[in-house]
Amino acid sequence: MTALLWLAGAILLAELSPDRRARGAAVLLACVAGTTLPDLDLSLGLVHRSILTHGPLLPALLLLVPRWRAAAAGLALGVGLHLAADTFPNAMTGYATVKLPFAGSIGRTASYLWLGINALLATVAGAALLARDFPPRWMLGLLGGSAAIGVAYLFVTDGGWPALAVYAAFGWLAVRNRKQGLPSRN
Repeated sequence: MTALLWLAGAILLAELSPDRRARGAAVLLACVAGTTLPDLDLSLGLVHRSILTHGPLLPALLLLVPRWRAAAAGLALGVGLHLAADTFPNAMTGYATVKLPFAGSIGRTASYLWLGINALLATVAGAALLARDFPPRWMLGLLGGSAAIGVAYLFVTDGGWPALAVYAAFGWLAVRNRKQGLPSRN
């Protein structure tokens, strides 16, 4: 339920102020919310790892209100982090699998695919929304802040260490490829 308060704060900032600093704060508050919001399924009477909360629906709903785009970006980044950690359960059986309403588990392999693909898509969507709405330095700062939130979250959650290693590997590859693509300054 605390995640809802973080998200409400993010939406309120995005709604009330067009100021870039307020929208940046909205991104970070929503990112914090997104790290735990998918587990709201338990409070809503849904089964754990419901496909309704462990996928793109929550951030997509915020995009329905254009002023909330900054909050949607942060929420997408946070949800991506949560789903990345959920991709590394102790065992992908029973409680750990993704569930459809009224139909039960989608199975082990489909759960891995659903969580992994949606973690990647949420992260990319959040970064793309930041790139659209913020100048490059702001975007990099907000991605850095989101990364710090992610490290803090993944450091203490089940499945976080492997997810953190995957994010670090992709980040290293992105930086490495970017440096290789830059022209020399000779």
